Amino acid sequence: MKAALVYAPGDLRIEEVPDPVAGPGEAVLRIGAAASCHTDVKSLLRGHPSLGPFPARLGHEFAGTIESVGEGVTNVAVGDVVFSGNSAPCGECRQCLRGRESLCQDLLYVLGGFAEKVLLPERVVRKNLHRIPDGVPLALAPIAEPLACAVHALDVVEVPERVTILGGGSLGLMLSALVASAGGKPTVLDPHPERLELAKRFGAAKTVVATRGPDDIAHGGDADLVIEAVGRPEAWELAVAMAAPGGTVNLFGGCARDTTFTVGTARVHYEEVTLTGTYHHAPRYLARALDVLAGNEYPWAELLGPQITLDQLPDALLGRLHDPQPAKYSVITASSSPG
Repeated sequence: MKAALVYAPGDLRIEEVPDPVAGPGEAVLRIGAAASCHTDVKSLLRGHPSLGPFPARLGHEFAGTIESVGEGVTNVAVGDVVFSGNSAPCGECRQCLRGRESLCQDLLYVLGGFAEKVLLPERVVRKNLHRIPDGVPLALAPIAEPLACAVHALDVVEVPERVTILGGGSLGLMLSALVASAGGKPTVLDPHPERLELAKRFGAAKTVVATRGPDDIAHGGDADLVIEAVGRPEAWELAVAMAAPGGTVNLFGGCARDTTFTVGTARVHYEEVTLTGTYHHAPRYLARALDVLAGNEYPWAELLGPQITLDQLPDALLGRLHDPQPAKYSVITASSSPG
């Protein structure tokens, strides 16, 4: 079968590899659709803790059809169309027992969605495999993964009326939609007007062309909740500056490892601004994300870009570096035709 392999930062190849074989408790998923996001680009260019040693598999948002199951698997059967989470918590460590599965001390990751097939480990099959709800196209199902991260972000804070979201990429749009559905009136800031036009269809009550200067605070500040969805230290600092006294800042966008940023102590002490972060998701958030997609309240399909083949993936990923559009690419495996 064909699979995408990362040999070194920036070196992505499509190669033939052996077909996976399901052992006890495992399952083989034939990929029907996978989605790429900027995390894939960052992982390709600078690495990621979940990648593992080179050559590494890539692709963490995927769905497809169960091709085979190992001994003891009873919750899915051959032919089932499913969405797979890209991780599974242990359920036994201190963090899992306090309901913080995204911080699991033995979190098991599964990558390899950019391939014709992927082997799903026993723990993923048992804990984080979901049937796709009626009304959710297979090509759309993979974005349940990033949407679950957004669901998690809003689960750890109260959603007030005044919410500002920094960043109008795909996750910023998902956050905007979820905030609006929860009764908030999100303001979305982004330097790209085309993203802001799309944000209006994802629940944004107000959009602001970001200038990365004082005007951003004037037009989007004084919010009771600020969510940073860019992943740059200057955006983290801007998010902290924009919160109203007593407000909350969710530093959602992931920066490169060892990145630091500056916070004035007065913001936290005298103005009682609360800083929090959100990483990853948990099985319950993935289930909720699929339900959100099935609700069809927002034009989720507009987050999908042109469908491509697996062979086109290396050029497509690197092309995202200079593409301001928030769309994700749906990847159709080499044995399928785009459409």
